[in-house]
Amino acid sequence: MSRPIAYDREAVIERATFQFWEHGFADCDVDTLTRSAGVNRHSLYKAFGGKAGLFTDALTFYIAHIAAPYIALIEKGDGLDAIIAYFEAATGAANDAVVQGYDLRGCFITNTVAELGRSDPQVAAIIDGYYARMERAFAALIERGQAGGSIRADLDPVATARWLLLTTQGISVSARMGAPAPDFPGVVRAALAPQSA
Repeated sequence: MSRPIAYDREAVIERATFQFWEHGFADCDVDTLTRSAGVNRHSLYKAFGGKAGLFTDALTFYIAHIAAPYIALIEKGDGLDAIIAYFEAATGAANDAVVQGYDLRGCFITNTVAELGRSDPQVAAIIDGYYARMERAFAALIERGQAGGSIRADLDPVATARWLLLTTQGISVSARMGAPAPDFPGVVRAALAPQSA
């Protein structure tokens, strides 16, 4: 008879997410990870396939729970105001109860790209999916803004979405370096808003 599971899987993944987010994959040794996540070494390998398996679960958890409010600002928003709200949230300029703003850890996704690149196909697939979703959401939001007149009609939505995605990565790197949050909302407004008559 197998022994019952003596830990909360979701809680383990959540605690591991914050550990990986803070220290990266390489600097999280298994002993520290098991202590911080509240799971023993045997369970780590049996339930998650080891450190690498727990890491992919952590990335998925991060996207579903921590990045979700930011993504919602783009997917559910309308036009330039929603893009500005996103960047205000990402840089901490917004005092929003849902999105907590500029985090000195940066973005877990961007940190992972900087550390691992495309060396792990499973991790790369998760990140590719996340970035594709962000790009589609930005492009659709730009199209809605163009239709409503809040975003310049001459901009290519897909190219502009890619620029915005790269800008979000820049915010993350800046945060990780401890630099003060720049006025990204002002930059976005200057670049995307129609010129006054």
